[in-house]
Amino acid sequence: MKLLPSVAFNDFSGSAGNVTARKTGDRTVLSTRTKHSKKKTIYQAATRCRFADTVRGYVDITEEQRQGWISLANNLGSYHTSTGKEYSMTGHNLFVAINTYRKICGKPQSDIAPLELKPSNYIRLDDWWLTPEHIVLTGLGEKENPNDVLYVEMYVAQSPAENDCWDKTVLVAIFPDTDWGDIDLTSAFLERFGTPLKIGQKVYIKACWVDSECGYVKYYSLIGHIVQELSIEHGEIYLPRPKITTADLYNYNRPFRFERLDFEMSPTSTNIVMTSIDMIIINDGSDTQNFIMEMYPNTIDRILWANLWLFSRDAADYQVCFISISTNNLENSKPLSILNNTFIKFHNRTEFFGTYITSE
Repeated sequence: MKLLPSVAFNDFSGSAGNVTARKTGDRTVLSTRTKHSKKKTIYQAATRCRFADTVRGYVDITEEQRQGWISLANNLGSYHTSTGKEYSMTGHNLFVAINTYRKICGKPQSDIAPLELKPSNYIRLDDWWLTPEHIVLTGLGEKENPNDVLYVEMYVAQSPAENDCWDKTVLVAIFPDTDWGDIDLTSAFLERFGTPLKIGQKVYIKACWVDSECGYVKYYSLIGHIVQELSIEHGEIYLPRPKITTADLYNYNRPFRFERLDFEMSPTSTNIVMTSIDMIIINDGSDTQNFIMEMYPNTIDRILWANLWLFSRDAADYQVCFISISTNNLENSKPLSILNNTFIKFHNRTEFFGTYITSE
């Protein structure tokens, strides 16, 4: 910016070419005109393209299909967007809104108005972490509708003075399901915003379960807090859940093998232990009660133990059995032991599954 006592611009204000002039007292201030950057991120380009395609799609549908959207919009009355704004609904607005979220969820455009609109649902939450290293929501539970996906938007306040930023949140991720009731947003956040959180920043999160076939976002949970080292609800340090999968095991030519294993326990030392297991044991038919497999040295760093009532299934029937699962955290060998504590014999191929809340 330059201050010029120019005779040519003494009585001029406005813009000419790339120069803008304005009067400040008896001086004329000249500055270059600000231009909007033509650069856009891949995310912005995809969002604009998706929205433009959806808007054009309404023009291409038949008049009969258009009347279906208009009729549904008249019955709906008004519409709340994920930013909290309310609009008087038209057939065009409803078509764009529904199909925008359908495309976000990976679904194709629907030219025909749905028979009914299934609104999105709030999430439930047990605890959550907003730390520089972890953004994790726990206790969301399993989805009730098989078509539901978890829709998450976020925003980080740019200064301590910036408040009530719910209308600034942007899509971070779509999750087809939870990980045994938990969601880890860390990687998705870094991909979207580029830098990790800092202690003291204010974070706004908008989340809901949305039917991916319907695409109607109406109700959503608003959760916000300052970034800190401990969890928001219970004040605990984040610890990843102990987890053992098939890839962590190796076999010394035993008469059985694990076709599939996904075993997890709660990381906390409270009185309640959450355990999830998904396991298939292939047995040669011998009357084996104790299955012991070796784990790779870096699988876990602690001793695990749990007594569980499990559902089991083989070729003949469903059963309920009681088993003990334990690990021995030895320096050179970490065996995983699964002991059958019931009189039910493990068959050639037995599947175990379930999620359990038990006392320690």
